[in-house]
Amino acid sequence: MYRLVPILIAVVVLAGVTIAGAGSSNGRPGSAYALVDPNGGSPRLIAAHTSGFVAVSSTVAGDYCLTPSEGVDVADPAAVASEEAFYSNVVGFPTVRYDPTHANCAARQLEVKTFVANPDTALSNQIAFTVVVP
Repeated sequence: MYRLVPILIAVVVLAGVTIAGAGSSNGRPGSAYALVDPNGGSPRLIAAHTSGFVAVSSTVAGDYCLTPSEGVDVADPAAVASEEAFYSNVVGFPTVRYDPTHANCAARQLEVKTFVANPDTALSNQIAFTVVVP
């Protein structure tokens, strides 16, 4: 019986080290978040409020492609976007788009579209947004 105790302790320690070294609790690589300023058609990431993204681009007004850092998965988790008021010039709403054809953004990028609500729903490059990828 006394010989079994050290073996059990070793197994518990090994299991703890394995779990601790596995990364995030959901088994995925790191999460990411960003604040995107539309900046009059030349979008930029606000560094103080961004982690896990390295770039943002827009070839069409209101359609943004965010490039994640290495090790950040934006394809599988469900990202969430919300309008940010300070950098926005109009009221609207952002939406995350998972396009299987990747027509507007590369497969490794996250696509976010921003729309004005009034008078007609249309794409707009006047809406700042935050995005979170768990």
